[in-house]
Amino acid sequence: MGDSGYTFLGPSIPGGGSTAAKPAVVTPFTASGTFTVPAGSVCHEFEGLAPGGGAGGGRRGAAGTARVAGGGGGGGAYGKKTFTTAELGGAGASVTITVGAAGAAGAAATVDDTNGGNGGSGGTHQVVVGGVTIFRLLGGTGGTGGGNGTGGSGGAGGASGPSFGGAGGNASSTGGPGGTSAGAAGAVGGPPGGGITSANVPGAGGNGTGGWASTAIGTGGVVDGAAPTAGGTPAVLGPSAGGGSGAASITGAAQSGAAPGTYGAGGSGGGASVNGNNSGAGSAGGAGFWRITSFF
Repeated sequence: MGDSGYTFLGPSIPGGGSTAAKPAVVTPFTASGTFTVPAGSVCHEFEGLAPGGGAGGGRRGAAGTARVAGGGGGGGAYGKKTFTTAELGGAGASVTITVGAAGAAGAAATVDDTNGGNGGSGGTHQVVVGGVTIFRLLGGTGGTGGGNGTGGSGGAGGASGPSFGGAGGNASSTGGPGGTSAGAAGAVGGPPGGGITSANVPGAGGNGTGGWASTAIGTGGVVDGAAPTAGGTPAVLGPSAGGGSGAASITGAAQSGAAPGTYGAGGSGGGASVNGNNSGAGSAGGAGFWRITSFF
């Protein structure tokens, strides 16, 4: 379940005092489970990243109308808290760890004159002791599907913890090309897809935004050309980079948004299409994680 043998300078203990530099045990959770408080431990640092929201799918509509792309999903919140062994119920106590599910992708429009599907929000991400939630981080919300001159709003970033997630990018209401999303102290939001203007000009997808580490940033799709690329994932658990969003098309199916890196980032929006061709779906958000460092 976890890595061991790391050496850390221990954090301050709530209520006073501090630990010395001693071997510590690191236990990561990328799926929900139970943490058993180890014997001889003094305190435990809980570090978490909530999941990202999924992005919206693009609009499929008639020529001469503004067909809006899907909005990007919001990024998950990030935070740390330290608890003493006693606060967790003592050695041998069980701590319930819930890793929130990533927000679902918004569906493509497969019927003429319909909007893209909305992306889902990141799930519950929390730590529970004795039935009481002691630490919770909020996932990003989903981006909305593109409509006829409306919709395509970016999802809000997770607003909890010391580091909020970034908001997803809003799609152009006039059917313009995809944009980017702002960086964040938590995980980044996803970019919106490319739309189609009322003058029937299709837009390219937008680029993703970088995560904490120097990982690859996804590039936006090219109209009737290269597909968007996925965001990179750090070698060590941490907020990942955003994927590129999908381009629109007036000659065929629009592109779907590319996935962000594995952890925390919001999904990327899907491109818009003309009637007779499917729009692009949004991508799902990045997953959440917890990392517990036990000091002795």
